[in-house]
Amino acid sequence: MTHATTPTFVGTLSPRARFWANNKGTLIGCGVLVALMIVVPFTASSSVMNIVVFAMIFALPAIGLNLLMGLAGQVSLGQAAFFAIGAYTHAILLTKLDLPGPVAATVGVLAAMLVALLVGLPLMRLRGHYLALATLGLGFIVMIGVREWDVTGRTTGIYGISRPTVLGIPIDNSGFFLWFVTPFVVIGLILALNLTHSRAGRALSAVNDSELAAESLGVNTYALRLKVFVLSAGFAGLGGVFYAYQVAIVSPATAEFHLSVSILLMVVIGGLGSVWGAVAGAFLVQFLGEGMRDIIPAVFPGATGEVQLLGYGIVLILVILLLPGGLHQAATSLWQKLPFAGKRPPGDAHAHAHAAEDDTTIPQLPAVSTPVAAGEPILVLEGLTKRYGGVVAVNDVSLTVPAGSILGLIGPNGAGKTTCFNMISGALIPSEGTVTFLGQVISGRKPHVAAKHGLTRTFQNLQVFTSTDVVGNVYMGRYRKGSAGVLRGMLGLQSAEQSAHRAASYEILQSMRLTDAADDSASDLSFGKQRIMEVCRALAAEPALLLLDEPMAGLSGTEREVMAELLRRLRTAGLTIVLVEHDVAQVMSLADHVAVLDDGVLIAHGDPESVRNDPAVVVAYLGTDLDEAEAELNELEEHA
Repeated sequence: MTHATTPTFVGTLSPRARFWANNKGTLIGCGVLVALMIVVPFTASSSVMNIVVFAMIFALPAIGLNLLMGLAGQVSLGQAAFFAIGAYTHAILLTKLDLPGPVAATVGVLAAMLVALLVGLPLMRLRGHYLALATLGLGFIVMIGVREWDVTGRTTGIYGISRPTVLGIPIDNSGFFLWFVTPFVVIGLILALNLTHSRAGRALSAVNDSELAAESLGVNTYALRLKVFVLSAGFAGLGGVFYAYQVAIVSPATAEFHLSVSILLMVVIGGLGSVWGAVAGAFLVQFLGEGMRDIIPAVFPGATGEVQLLGYGIVLILVILLLPGGLHQAATSLWQKLPFAGKRPPGDAHAHAHAAEDDTTIPQLPAVSTPVAAGEPILVLEGLTKRYGGVVAVNDVSLTVPAGSILGLIGPNGAGKTTCFNMISGALIPSEGTVTFLGQVISGRKPHVAAKHGLTRTFQNLQVFTSTDVVGNVYMGRYRKGSAGVLRGMLGLQSAEQSAHRAASYEILQSMRLTDAADDSASDLSFGKQRIMEVCRALAAEPALLLLDEPMAGLSGTEREVMAELLRRLRTAGLTIVLVEHDVAQVMSLADHVAVLDDGVLIAHGDPESVRNDPAVVVAYLGTDLDEAEAELNELEEHA
């Protein structure tokens, strides 16, 4: 017998080795950036220095917007509003209240975040272009406000902002100012990179792939997006603080729409979802903007003013057309072509020794939660109804699911099975009736509420997190078992938790004999293996109730046997399962109880044998009338 080998995890390394393995890329990248910024003042001309300084300043709001767009998937056209709030608040506190610079800067950042929180509470309920238009409106409100308010100096703005002093040294030239701003950019980079690799960051990426699947695993998408929106505003506010110091004047230009567009271009050109791309995009946009002012007049003599911006716009359009994934995609493609690329070092966080599995090996059973004694009601549906206008998809369905059993929910196509699942899990709000799970009414509430109580589901139409690998998908199932939030994620204080959950994810994949594909892209799996992966992801949550929607669809004969055996063992372990499946024979062999829907109505509910012989069920599946069905069943009983 061949035994499965044990995967290599970062958790098995020493703390120092684990830290290096997890942060090697970040440390090297930040070291290179710091080295460049130290050298630039000694080698660059004054014009280039000016470009580099502003690129570093605008890298901060670009990083924030990249978190909002690349992670949270929310398009904002109001980043300049938060940039201006930070700059104006800082300038007012410095010039009119004579507060110390660090205090004024801190309040400026907090002011931007507070405004983001207040406007984000309603705005984060919007999606797509609605949110973009709403944030665009916010930008115009701030721009008009600073033009018309006496405190902000109206169209004149606020001037006379003195440069800061650090340890008695005045930051009175561009070189010193570059060194002054660089540590803040580096810290912002590290915090943002930590967030992208954290529990919250993975959750946000999952939301971008499938919001419904992420919520069904316990992710409160609204709260998480709101937190990132506020964090993004904080980065923009900090950028505004440095801008006020650099130009020594804050005018309404800091809130104009074109500035939001420029920051948006930095993110798109750099590459959505890439923190380093946001920094690279800031440099590229700044160099293009300044460079075109010299190039255009040389190519077209006499071209001045706004005409010079035409070349800038053309270059940006070409970059977007030729590099839709931005600079990050170009750099990644180039790296993959190098002969030494793609090789994972020993002990890497993503390293995985493929398990050598044998069909005779009995896999370890995933952990299950059994909060209710076997036979006690765990799920109760009362009068569950769903109407779409004049169409009744589900009509007055009432049934009780006892703990520690498998309930098979069957019926012809269009019978309302998936609609029932969606109402139970919270994806749909019932028109009437209630869903009670573990004594708590969960109907009409978001899917993450049911998930937090221990209810997890799979989907008839696969919901795969395509932005990550197979083990990353299963890892997301562990979301509700973790506790690290946005702040802990940014500070990198969750390595032990992540290592434990990643190890558990491999073990769950092993239970379904899928460890050989653990590090493959989820989108590259066959349909059948994606189905198995989705079941593994649901099991990773250690649910008390598991809703399986067509789990056998697309599986091979061997895979069906493995799935059926797993379900039997899970039931023995105490897990309650509600199973929707078109393979009636498989349902009858697995289920303790069977419920049959037809045209949204519950027509039968009982043990498999009685349901199999119910005339109403025969009518539903064979299309005969009730009298003919009863006659056929009577005839079969007589022959028997």
